[in-house]
Amino acid sequence: MQYIMVASFSLLEDKSVRLISNKHADLSQGFKHLDENIYIKNVSVEEVENLFKINSKAMYKGEMFSASEERKTGKVLLDTTNTELAKKMGFERTDKYMYSKSVEWDEVEIIEERKPYTLD
Repeated sequence: MQYIMVASFSLLEDKSVRLISNKHADLSQGFKHLDENIYIKNVSVEEVENLFKINSKAMYKGEMFSASEERKTGKVLLDTTNTELAKKMGFERTDKYMYSKSVEWDEVEIIEERKPYTLD
């Protein structure tokens, strides 16, 4: 049994699953390079044992934020729509209602919520 952690997936019309990765190393797992930092692999539904929707959060200075990895810097990107909290924590406005801040990995505790996803 082989486990592969991918960034996302999509269901295709032929009922196969497209796995999408941002890791160059996944080329050795049969992924094909599609675009800058995007690698894909189509597999049959039978080849997939478990799929999960993973929602990443980060605890930063006692507060919980949505979190993702910045592709260019490798840092943790924190997001919030809470204006007061954003100002208090030194976030920058990145959209009409969104504030973001890049921090180092050792400044946060990552918490992942895993929800099973079924192909039925």
